[in-house]
Amino acid sequence: SSGINAEYGRLAKKPISKRKKGEKEQSLVFNCTSCAQPQLLVQGKRNILCHPKLQVGVCRECLIFSHSDLVPKDDEGYEIYCQWCCELGNLICCDHCKAPYCEECISRNIGLDYYESLSECDEWKCFACDPTSIEDMRELTKAVLNHQNYNDPTDLLLEKCSAVFSGDANINDSDREEIVKERIRLRRTNLNETLKKKKQMSKTKNDSEEYEEEKEEESPDEESASEDDKSTKKSSRKENKTSNGNSKKLKLKKRKETKSESEEEEEEKEEESTDEESASEDEKSTRKSRRNENKASNGNSKKRMLRKRKQISKTKSESEEEEEEEEEEEEEE
Repeated sequence: SSGINAEYGRLAKKPISKRKKGEKEQSLVFNCTSCAQPQLLVQGKRNILCHPKLQVGVCRECLIFSHSDLVPKDDEGYEIYCQWCCELGNLICCDHCKAPYCEECISRNIGLDYYESLSECDEWKCFACDPTSIEDMRELTKAVLNHQNYNDPTDLLLEKCSAVFSGDANINDSDREEIVKERIRLRRTNLNETLKKKKQMSKTKNDSEEYEEEKEEESPDEESASEDDKSTKKSSRKENKTSNGNSKKLKLKKRKETKSESEEEEEEKEEESTDEESASEDEKSTRKSRRNENKASNGNSKKRMLRKRKQISKTKSESEEEEEEEEEEEEEE
């Protein structure tokens, strides 16, 4: 039975065309999920195949490129190449299967926000262990492979892959081999450069460790000399402390003497102030007595004046009465 191999997306032996007579073929373009190069979808031509691990659409060159070379591993057992594009880059490894994926593949196919959110994840499952984030891409890949076999474009394919193609869909096998060889050469050169950088980093680390060890070996002699210096410094510090202590004691004595003198002066001032207060109180009492005496004398003087005024008024009244009597007598005469 002819059909599609779900793993590699091979063509059927005899592709069946479901296009009606007189109907024009749709120009559909699919971008490779590995290299992002646009590929024209034509019936009977295997321009797009299925990724062996992720089961998403990749071009023929990328599929050949992924199987063309052995994948090296680092010291910790992790692979150096990305599982999606088989290139070098900023890799993030799965916490379950240790498969690495590069930043470009994740941000281009899934999204930059998803890639940035991975830094906050405690445990991350890759797209092979947890394919929920690439289910849409898998469905689109099935539609692409079905269209390449049977020329039966679905609504999803028409929505996602309708574009203008400006390239060559008829690539010879020799050209494909040259493209793959060039990609392998570039990858190996980049790998050699990265390995050289790692070696340089390891050399610098080893040199720094050796330099620290030499310092530690030289440190005992320096420590002995430094101990002598420290002992001399300690003795000088002790002498300085004793001298400082004596000077402090003298200062304290002077302060105590000055304090005692100031206290005596304050006591004398307090005694003088008490004497002055007592004298001022006596003066106040004398002043009060004088004021009282003055008030009493003034009261007596006032009483005397009133008496004199009364006597004068009496004398006036008597004189007036006498005058009236004299006038009456004169009138009677």
